[in-house]
Amino acid sequence: MRVELQGKDYANVSFANKCRVAIKSEEADCSYNVRWCRRRKASDNYDEIGRMDVAQGRWGSHNFEDIEQWKVEFWIDDKMVGVFDNHLANKTVILVAKTKESKIGKQPDFQEITKYCTDKVNEFNCDLRVYFKGSCAIDFSEFNFKPLRLNDVITDMHFGLEKEF
Repeated sequence: MRVELQGKDYANVSFANKCRVAIKSEEADCSYNVRWCRRRKASDNYDEIGRMDVAQGRWGSHNFEDIEQWKVEFWIDDKMVGVFDNHLANKTVILVAKTKESKIGKQPDFQEITKYCTDKVNEFNCDLRVYFKGSCAIDFSEFNFKPLRLNDVITDMHFGLEKEF
């Protein structure tokens, strides 16, 4: 996703297994202070969890371990010049459920996946698509999330996560 900053400057922001930010500017010495904020479990408030100076042509990132709502702020001195609020309501979220290392050779725990996905859809009202080995053989009609299929058309993925179950 593109965030307009000062002048012709902009940032590219993505949420594919971590929150990544890249700054694009015509100024060689341009730098922004990026502030990472997230909202957890039924809270209306975002908590700042980190800051990083990111210069033109560089990128920065912050890890995440769960499906969460994030906000990324862009500051110069004491002035916020841009913000990206990744509201997940009605947006596509992709979860790739992997088997824990201790259970290699077995299927991921479907009950654990079901509980996690149901809770996240209820919390964020997102369009959650899940993939795991063997998911093609399961009927998802009773769930509030869907399987990720090979031919699904995903125009905008607002959040993607690989998680062990």
